[in-house]
Amino acid sequence: MDVTQLLVDVLKIYSPSHGEAELARYLHAYLKRHVADVWIDEAGNVVAVKGGGSPVVWLHAHMDTVPGPLPVRVENGVVWGRGAVDDKGPLVAYLKAFLEAEPRGTLVLALVTAEEDDSAGTEALMRGGPPRPTHIYVGEPTNLHIAYAYRGGAKVYIELQSRGGHASSPIYGNVVEELYAVYQEVKRALGHAERYDAFTVTPTVVQCGEAPNKVPTRCVMVLDVRIPPGRTCRDLLQSLPPGARSASCTDPVEVSPTNPAARALTRALIKLGVEPKLSRKWGTADFNILAALTKNIVAFGPGDPVYAHTEDERIEVAQVETAAAALKLAVGEIK
Repeated sequence: MDVTQLLVDVLKIYSPSHGEAELARYLHAYLKRHVADVWIDEAGNVVAVKGGGSPVVWLHAHMDTVPGPLPVRVENGVVWGRGAVDDKGPLVAYLKAFLEAEPRGTLVLALVTAEEDDSAGTEALMRGGPPRPTHIYVGEPTNLHIAYAYRGGAKVYIELQSRGGHASSPIYGNVVEELYAVYQEVKRALGHAERYDAFTVTPTVVQCGEAPNKVPTRCVMVLDVRIPPGRTCRDLLQSLPPGARSASCTDPVEVSPTNPAARALTRALIKLGVEPKLSRKWGTADFNILAALTKNIVAFGPGDPVYAHTEDERIEVAQVETAAAALKLAVGEIK
């Protein structure tokens, strides 16, 4: 397999959340040349299965990216493009590992949709489809660290309305200022702090105003809220002040860093001469959902997460190949 070429091919196919159909068709055709049991399910996921019996190991990665296409280029063993880090670099590593691994039981490759949005692809897998897993590896940019914990996440909306008015005589008050005040109250209510063990509140979308000389009649702000370990979505909902609401929420998840999936990957990295490192992730991922299927789960993949969702996404091809080799070894020893 030419890893560089495959990376370039998948990066050139723009696939924002709920827009993965073209990439799914490409990956389905690619896999079909190597394995017989591969399909696209009702959620648009690409699923492939090889082997049979127990254990059942899932290799799970997502096809979608955040919005905003970027030019694709290769330079000195590094590939740039939207999704190079999150999540097409990990996806290519997982695809390579799937094709080359020799499982003792069943190996499932699940390339899913909408992880960056509503996790529709993974939610569909939770309802049924391929054989239920005993172990799961989740493809995420961890810089080859073994991640065993993720914080929770929620989208909080602040939506305010007013009568508006002429900007020269704002006698009805200004909804922009009110919006900012509610945002500050959300931060105070949740105890926002830039620490792993605290709620973090980050404004990501603000929509306000109809004309430069008119006080707005409607303002909307979206806050990305991350939930620390030991706290829950229930805590979040109970703390929100009037004017703020949560449309979606996922609780934090932590599993044992010495679970069997983690141990197999640790031994694989040692065999490859890579020092195993454990991580707890600041973000939220399909990991949080999949942990309900088995606690033998870790997130792992190539790519420095500092570049995720930036305009400078890039990944080293050598790291993609190392991740694939480690996964191949880990899958081969799980029994």
